[in-house]
Amino acid sequence: MKFYLLILCALFLSCSEVKNTEPITSQWEFISINGGERSEVDAKMLNNINAEYGTGTLEFKDDLSFSSLGSKNKSEGTYTLKNNILVMQYSNLPEPIKFNYSVVDKKYLLLRNTDGKKLTWLYKKSK
Repeated sequence: MKFYLLILCALFLSCSEVKNTEPITSQWEFISINGGERSEVDAKMLNNINAEYGTGTLEFKDDLSFSSLGSKNKSEGTYTLKNNILVMQYSNLPEPIKFNYSVVDKKYLLLRNTDGKKLTWLYKKSK
């Protein structure tokens, strides 16, 4: 009986971790960078387009690789997801970059930096 209870607990814990991590496998179009930590998308964020940041896309693939294609650069690397933390290891950078992330209405990706000035990057699903 204890064995079945242990299996049931393990299954419950593994399922709850899956619910905490939202999938981001897709191609995302860059929209804007916004001050502060944002968890919802509003009209101000959608219209906060600044030519200084350029345009670009982030593509997260099933094999845990990503590519970043922008008007100013092109990069690639690998990523991991756990408990709504995205860790991106760019191939041309020595240290990974960490973000808190969330997917809003299955069409927007919000990336919030974990270090330094509080900023939120807004992306819209393009594929």
